[in-house]
Parts: sequence; structure tokens; C-alpha cells
Amino acid sequence: MQPGQGPSGAKIFKATLIALLAAGVILLVAVLPAEYGIDPLKTGKLLGLTGIAQSEPAAVGVAIPAQAGIYTPHDKIYKVDSEDLNLAPGEGVEWKYHMQKGAVMVYGWNANGLLRYEFHGEPDVKPKPKYYESYLLDNKVGTDHMYGSFTAPTTGVHGWFWQNKTKKVVTFHLVTAGFYDAAKMFADDPKGEDMPIEDAK
Repeated sequence: MQPGQGPSGAKIFKATLIALLAAGVILLVAVLPAEYGIDPLKTGKLLGLTGIAQSEPAAVGVAIPAQAGIYTPHDKIYKVDSEDLNLAPGEGVEWKYHMQKGAVMVYGWNANGLLRYEFHGEPDVKPKPKYYESYLLDNKVGTDHMYGSFTAPTTGVHGWFWQNKTKKVVTFHLVTAGFYDAAKMFADDPKGEDMPIEDAK
């Protein structure tokens, strides 16, 4: 290039095209999953970006926990739940708890056989119809136990779907404790059945 000459039109067009392509990749890979929960390439789930900026209004009259460092105060005592469930060969069941964003639950379940499962949640305010978030999945081998804690990333229902892929009846025990306000079992009724929960004593 001679002094005083600017870049050619072809070079400007090429640079503009590269910038637009880079912006499109960033939009698909990061911005859409993080901001809107739209993840066409599944990169948001892989990178842990889905649901980062999904904020939803609180239900009327329900206080959202205010986190202060490692301490999160609540205005009500936590709930406890203990269930014994049986699954025939091929049968599945779903068990979920309604939790406010930031609420915590500890859980444990163990079975006398292998169960395939998915631990997932559905926000009350969905970015699109039938949207849900999958946290843990084992639909190949299965396991006979799981223990842990969970912090709700969104206000909504969060819990497990279990399925018995063995040839015998599998019995399992579930116990939870946390700041949830309702529990539902989904089996034959797609709307779910309200299940009793108790205040901790």
C-alpha cells in the first residue's frame, strides 16, 4: 500500500464479513443461552451459561431469600419430606419441589436396584414453551443412590424423574429437607398430584 492510500474496498468488505461472522458465533454460543435460555447449538448447556440471566418476578406475597455472603436468612422454617416409592419394571415417576430462586435443599435417596434418572427443573416463568433445565442425567446405566445439596437457580419446580429399566420391582427411599413450599408427584396425571410436606420440628 502506498502512503496516503486507504484499504481497498475488497479488504474492507472482507474485514466486515469476518466481524459479522464472529459476532454471529458469539451470539449463538454465548449471548442467546445466557440471556434468553435459547441454546440451538447446546453450547450454553456445555459451558454452564443457560439460565444465568433468567430473572423472574416473585409470586405475589412470596419473599425471595436475600443472600448475604454465606448466610441466607428465611422468614419461615424449612420443610422436610420422606417418601417410600415402588417402581414396577418399565415404570417411571417424577417428584418435584417448588422453590424460590436461591433456596437450598439437601437430599438423599437409595434403592434396592438400579434406577435411571434425571434431576431437572422448570422455571415458573419460562423463556419459551416446554422449557426446562437439566442438572444431572443418567439414562444409560442407572444408580441405586444419590446424596447432595441443591440451590435453585430459578423460581420454579425442581426434582427428579426416575425410571426402572430392570426386570424386577425396585423400591427406593427419598428424604429431603429445605426451603421449598410445595411438593408434587407426576405419574398418570400430567398436572401432578400435590403431596403433603411438613415443617421441620
